[in-house]
Amino acid sequence: MRPIRNILEEEILRLIGATEASLKRGGGLSTFASLTRVTVATLSKYANPNADDEEDDDKPRRYVIPVDIAVEADRRAGGKPIIIGEAADLLGYELIPKSMARPKARKVTEGDALDLLAEVMDVVKAIRDAKTDGRIDAGERKAIEREIREAQRELDELLINLPEG
Repeated sequence: MRPIRNILEEEILRLIGATEASLKRGGGLSTFASLTRVTVATLSKYANPNADDEEDDDKPRRYVIPVDIAVEADRRAGGKPIIIGEAADLLGYELIPKSMARPKARKVTEGDALDLLAEVMDVVKAIRDAKTDGRIDAGERKAIEREIREAQRELDELLINLPEG
């Protein structure tokens, strides 16, 4: 019996699509296979949404590229990381270059406090909405996590700006 996973089939298909795009942009399967630890056949499985191991007829298990190979593929493809970017998006994050990562500190405003309050209230609302049926399912959990991350971003921004007063 397989363990219960909280990644959705749609999310796995998004990762597979990103893998296909990254491998194509990086010169194709044959070119990339000679530079990494996996074969063309294995890379093909990572980029094919219809490839599965037929372990369970009810739920096919898709092949998803390992993170080290994803990093190599995105490096080879150049530009903004496709596979890692998709994974970050699934987790509610956006990739930005390090040179742009740290915003310049500014003075804290009343608007900052209101923005934080609004984001925290969104977390509360998401939890309350999810609990109306007495349980939190996978989709509701993802919605709550997304709201928590947005509130966390507001807190992070406040921490950056706080030294400016």
